Amino acid sequence: MKNKRTIALVLLAAFAVGSVFATGEKQGQASSSSAQTEVKILTWTPIPRTMEKMIAAFQAKNPDIKVTFNNMNYNPQYLAALSAGAGSNSLPDIIALQPGSLTQQYRNYLIDLTPYMVKSWGDLWADKFYKIDADQMKLGNPSGDNSVYIVPCESQIIDIWYNKTLFEQLGIKAPGTWAELKAASAALSSRGYAPLYFGGADGWQKINLFLMLSEQLAPGEVYTAQEGRSQWTSAGMVRVMEAWKDFYANVAQVGSLSNLAYPDGVGQFVAGRVGMMALGSWWPQEFTAPDAPPNVKNWIFDHFFLPSYNPGGQASPPIGGMDFGFGITKNSKNPDAAWRVLESFTAGEGIQASVDDLNNLPAVKGIAPQATNILASIKEQIGRYNAVLDQARNQRFSNPEVETALQNAMDGVATGQLSSQAALQQVQAVQNRVNR
Repeated sequence: MKNKRTIALVLLAAFAVGSVFATGEKQGQASSSSAQTEVKILTWTPIPRTMEKMIAAFQAKNPDIKVTFNNMNYNPQYLAALSAGAGSNSLPDIIALQPGSLTQQYRNYLIDLTPYMVKSWGDLWADKFYKIDADQMKLGNPSGDNSVYIVPCESQIIDIWYNKTLFEQLGIKAPGTWAELKAASAALSSRGYAPLYFGGADGWQKINLFLMLSEQLAPGEVYTAQEGRSQWTSAGMVRVMEAWKDFYANVAQVGSLSNLAYPDGVGQFVAGRVGMMALGSWWPQEFTAPDAPPNVKNWIFDHFFLPSYNPGGQASPPIGGMDFGFGITKNSKNPDAAWRVLESFTAGEGIQASVDDLNNLPAVKGIAPQATNILASIKEQIGRYNAVLDQARNQRFSNPEVETALQNAMDGVATGQLSSQAALQQVQAVQNRVNR
């Protein structure tokens, strides 16, 4: 049944991609003209309203190019559409990819963007970007492969957001220690609120939380373990897994492994029924949504870094970097026109429109929200994120098998089916196979 469902999803995705692009433009694009060159984008992000604003800003300065896009839910629709498009040699001009494992899966279908970046920004093009974004462009490339297959559109920082109004009503302060975090969760639960809503059914939520913990308890070991320079079973990584077990049992809401962050968790967070959520710098995009609910219009939210698990230790450092990037496929008949789109979406009017819509942080230095309707408190919160981007630790894995193995290991520890040591041994076994 599972295989049949997967095949059906791939076929459905392939049909969806073909039908959308075959029938012309999608929601809000400029009308077609025989003089226009069409550039087609397949993506799951940014959200459609932001993408429409980015395209409008680009086309206002580039009327000779018509941009159409198809936006799908990431899992399983978008991933199935990518697989179907690659298998049928029908990928559009531009596709969105996360750096690392996802980009490496589709590396052979993409052109090297280095010549375009040199032409647009000079030999020192990497200096335009926050260091974490520049580093992640080549994440997971095979030894000797210095090509750049995706250019970052946006950056992000992951941390914890909380409901300031609810905290004030219950007499809770933003946690600065692990004990305070557990006490805040207990206080919220006792009053009928979800404490820290954790979308444990989402793999990205588990990975993000594990990285927050590992970078304070075993700094750098996630990355050295992937490179074969350390072991997943080290004492430090066992300590991280034990901290995850404590988080699951005493901080997150009951039954979190079966819950989704979107739309379930964020809906409750916006409604005021959740005290905290593991989110990140994209959360303020709720403020610019049409018909935003009262809690969002009044912006009752603020954020903090996950407190130290060890008494007296440091909170989790900034985790993040490139949210996603765009690559130009070898299928593209107009790569020069596609690059003009990416140049705008990365460092021009396109990314400015995205930042003004609060979709996320820029990957290029010196870009900040300019829209006049944004609250000063939100601009201050975004400023805090931008200030730490250059210190951000990588949030991406270079290999999808290892990432999946870690997610499964976390499930086993949380449910009591595996000890931390046994779970990490399973991850190491996958790592050994990948590194051979």
